[in-house]
Amino acid sequence: MNLVSMIMQLLGPSIINRLAASLGANQGLVGKAISAAVPAILAGLTSMASRGGGAAQLSNAVAKQDPSILSNLGDLIGSPQQQTVAENGTDILSSLLGGSSTNALAGALSKFAGLSGAQGSSLLGMLAPLVLGQLGQVQKSSALDAGGLANLLNSQKDNIANALPSGFSKLLGGTGILDSLGDRLKTSVEPARATASQGLPLLNKWLMAIALGVLGILLLTSYGCNQKTTEKATTPETPPAATTPAETPMNADLSGTTSKALDGLTTALAGITDEATAKAAVPQLQDIAKQIEDVKTAAAPLSADAKKPIASLVASSLPIITAAVEKAVGIPGVAAILNPILQPLVANLEALSKV
Repeated sequence: MNLVSMIMQLLGPSIINRLAASLGANQGLVGKAISAAVPAILAGLTSMASRGGGAAQLSNAVAKQDPSILSNLGDLIGSPQQQTVAENGTDILSSLLGGSSTNALAGALSKFAGLSGAQGSSLLGMLAPLVLGQLGQVQKSSALDAGGLANLLNSQKDNIANALPSGFSKLLGGTGILDSLGDRLKTSVEPARATASQGLPLLNKWLMAIALGVLGILLLTSYGCNQKTTEKATTPETPPAATTPAETPMNADLSGTTSKALDGLTTALAGITDEATAKAAVPQLQDIAKQIEDVKTAAAPLSADAKKPIASLVASSLPIITAAVEKAVGIPGVAAILNPILQPLVANLEALSKV
């Protein structure tokens, strides 16, 4: 079981697009924020559940969650109830992690993904009940008591640490949110800092010499550039070329095809549980792979500006799809069946995500 993957699979491309629209944010940025927020919330809950009374507090909070949010999330986004759900989610998270930690997490999320403070807080509030709802579903299906729920989270530490995006954990330093992950996130930076500090006097001398040399070069270059600027002043500049029809934004049909293919891919991967279901999913996955290949071919001659909508759409979905692929091929016997389809498919998606 991988809790991170289970939750990420609930957040398909259509959900991300609707969240982005409701927040007034870029799809790619929202997808990036979600990929960081989900494991961070789980890490924080794991930390608090390990403290005295924390497991019982978490179990009580989980029991109070409306499980219907797992299936009705799409209907809530953009509805009048969205703000209430987000505010309640923030309040619940604050009661579990503490207000300062929750605020720190929202701030780190905004900084990491390039969202505004309000966007980061609202997104975090929407994700909190989703995470708790999934925990509640697993707790109920596995008949876990408060201690069992805490043990479940402890068993997920490697999955949580592996899912945290590179660089995001540094933004949460000192908050206590990642304390439960321990050495899984530590890097050997202290020795390097010590060595660097010992060489500072000599390094400062080198830097001073380099700076003086660079200054001299800049003065000479500036003199030459001034002469060239005088010569260019008398030469009329060539007007920019007119935009051709090929420079127009990608049409809605192409974006729609991509969105449907991504949704279908997420659904197909979520339904794979063993070799039999993997074999049954092959025709659908082959069809999706062809659709993505066709989109890639159609987008190839377009300009960078015209490719941006499709790149943003695919980039926002990649973290979720990658997690789903890793989960599927990790099932015994499935990799041999699906890798010939999924490996080139994911490679095409990665290519489409870049402008």
